[in-house]
Amino acid sequence: MRLYETKVIKGTLLLAIFAMLFSSCLKDDDLMTADAKTGGLVESASLVQLVPKKSNSVDVELKVYLGPAIQEVKVYKQFYHIATDEASNVELLGSFSVSGQNLNDTLLLSQTFTWEQLKQGLTLDSYTLPDDPLNADIGDYFMLKYVSVMDDGREVTSNSQTEVLVANSFSGYYLSSITYIHPNFPTREYQLIKELITESGNTCSTNFAVWGSYGETIYLTINPDNSITFNVFGFDYIVEEGDPNNPLVYSHYDPVTDFIYLNYHYLAPGGYRVFYEVLEPITKK
Repeated sequence: MRLYETKVIKGTLLLAIFAMLFSSCLKDDDLMTADAKTGGLVESASLVQLVPKKSNSVDVELKVYLGPAIQEVKVYKQFYHIATDEASNVELLGSFSVSGQNLNDTLLLSQTFTWEQLKQGLTLDSYTLPDDPLNADIGDYFMLKYVSVMDDGREVTSNSQTEVLVANSFSGYYLSSITYIHPNFPTREYQLIKELITESGNTCSTNFAVWGSYGETIYLTINPDNSITFNVFGFDYIVEEGDPNNPLVYSHYDPVTDFIYLNYHYLAPGGYRVFYEVLEPITKK
């Protein structure tokens, strides 16, 4: 047999074997898809802050997606104590009633859980959850996990989890009013909603100025004298305190109104960019 004929035969055999394997895989996938039990898709926020100074409860929102009927979504809880690197037992916190309504549309459900409900039944070897959340350690947290109970009785565990963080007194949602003074353009005004997230007992992080989509973050530390020190990360320029054109202004916290006043600037081509930002707490209704 000639060499080129041998190559043709070998190539034909390889293609035939590949086609058989590919066809077999397709059949298996089709059967798997046909017999698969799907559904139970739910989603919740990855982080919810419990601020003991402002409230002893948290609101948990759950999105239940359109799909096979879900009867209820069970919510399980577990507590993590940072100081001893210890986790509690897992207990049922409550449930969201769906009653198959997600057959017709995606649902957005909400439920309030109190500190007492969150801590009930949870124990750790070297730490006792306090009765009053004001006595809880800042930075500790509960982890909530969701299990969908389907119409046919199956239980489907969601990948979505919610961390309920014991937050410091400055954390929460604020209306941010920003005055942006540019050396080459007219002064601009912005209003944004920002969330201050607990980093430690007196430090929070949030989006920097009018940015944040690409990780621009400012870390604010409220000092005992109500002055504020900060660090900015993920930004192209060095940000400094105050207004270089007005030495009388400075960043500070007002303990009477809980307003946070930020004054900062950075130097870029053409001159200083100066910002005056006021953070007004948004009261929970």
